[in-house]
Amino acid sequence: MQSIGVDAGSDVNLFTMTALIDQLGSVPAATAAFQAHYDTSTNALQQSYVDTILTAYNVTGNANDPLYQFSISSPINNKSADIWGFEVAGQHFFGRTGFGVAAAYTYARSNVGIDNGADPSVDQFAIVGLSDTVNASLIYDKGGLSGRLTYNWRGKFLAQLNRDNYHNPVYTEPYGQIDFNASYDITDNLSVSAEAINLTNETEVQYNSIYHRLHNETRSGTTFFAGIGVKF
Repeated sequence: MQSIGVDAGSDVNLFTMTALIDQLGSVPAATAAFQAHYDTSTNALQQSYVDTILTAYNVTGNANDPLYQFSISSPINNKSADIWGFEVAGQHFFGRTGFGVAAAYTYARSNVGIDNGADPSVDQFAIVGLSDTVNASLIYDKGGLSGRLTYNWRGKFLAQLNRDNYHNPVYTEPYGQIDFNASYDITDNLSVSAEAINLTNETEVQYNSIYHRLHNETRSGTTFFAGIGVKF
């Protein structure tokens, strides 16, 4: 098909040519019939001819057909694992001052882990993204003005499994950052807000099986947002 300038990757072209060879018994005869109904201006077979071939012929395999290898993949359920933990959270305001505090702690564990000294040619199974977290906030909320200064911390966790040809794990080291957000209700229908993410410009570090094998270091800087809210 490539010798006559026809797209051999087209299912329609492949089926039509195969059906013609099967019915006419020779490649030259099938090629002549194919070209007689091939529109070079659109680089496609005439649709009416395609419909005729699809209706009239069916291609079935026989013992003389060459073998063709297929690669088939499908998702499966992986190994099982148990995850357990607990979360503690609380919030308190000091009388009518508008000031308050809030905090939360999450503890998470699993019964499977990764072996950094395992055979590097073999995949391992473990739970990614599992870690302890802590956040604590100073809050003000009174008279239409609200603000929150928050410290967010996350412990070390497994970020990736079986990376590259050596099946390396990737860990994210403990990371904490301070965020701030505030808003003010100018009227019942109009408000303004501001937010700052990562005020202290912390860096996120990832490494392979041991700490000194740096994988990635991300410094995103401090991000600022401002907005106006309108209620109709």
